[in-house]
Amino acid sequence: MSKQNNQYKKDLAKFLIRNAEQDSRDEQAAKDFLLSEDFNVDKLIIDGLKRIKKMQLLINARSTELEMEETTQAKSEAIAWVDDLLNKQNFSIVELVRTEELSLSFRNLDSMNETDVRDILIRHFTLKFMNKGKRDE
Repeated sequence: MSKQNNQYKKDLAKFLIRNAEQDSRDEQAAKDFLLSEDFNVDKLIIDGLKRIKKMQLLINARSTELEMEETTQAKSEAIAWVDDLLNKQNFSIVELVRTEELSLSFRNLDSMNETDVRDILIRHFTLKFMNKGKRDE
């Protein structure tokens, strides 16, 4: 009897799936079926769209979190890199501008103090490390 019972369940499942597929291919037939089963179709649609929107917002929030973590890590690396670079005896900002192909006006370069140079280099290397990380992925 168990074998017969299992076969009955399989046949019923196949029947329901076949009918569900047939009804769901036609939007109006699907709505009519849901209405006949006392479902509020408009509420289902609104709730479904709200759920999709919520999931999209959560995905975007997580993506932003990951970008912020990446930025924080890249900035930490850049700060360490720049501090090490500035502490070297043979450091030359002019040579660094050439090798890194930085776009700086040499007129402004003369008027910059050490903090300005450090800030510019940190921004440059943060972006460089972030781009390198994206390329590695």
